[in-house]
Amino acid sequence: MRESEWRTRPLDDELGEALRAELFTWPGVTVRPMMGTLGFWRGKRMLGCYVNRDLSKRKPPWLNLPGEPTLVYIRLREDDAARALRRPSVAPARLGGRAWVEIPLASRANLEEAVRWFGIAYEHAPRIANQGE
Repeated sequence: MRESEWRTRPLDDELGEALRAELFTWPGVTVRPMMGTLGFWRGKRMLGCYVNRDLSKRKPPWLNLPGEPTLVYIRLREDDAARALRRPSVAPARLGGRAWVEIPLASRANLEEAVRWFGIAYEHAPRIANQGE
């Protein structure tokens, strides 16, 4: 599926649709399907992803479980991740990896929390050696 199709593919998830719509208003944000998720990118930097088991044919253990809300994983700098993890709706991402956090899209408040941390990821992308940017 091409990026343009993922930009408009119905997600059957009101909060996921709102997240995607918000992120697409930010300059330079693109989406790529990745292992049953929608990965959000700013240039060559992955900001995070929308994780809904209905998007994946396979069901790896890091997807939301049946009956769980959709998840978002957000890639932050380590200091930002430490701050995020002090918030009640933020947990270490079951995906693993340093400085990745997870927020369930269970409410409007959680959506706002996710947008806030995506904004921090957008403005303060993690520093990675040999990233080329």
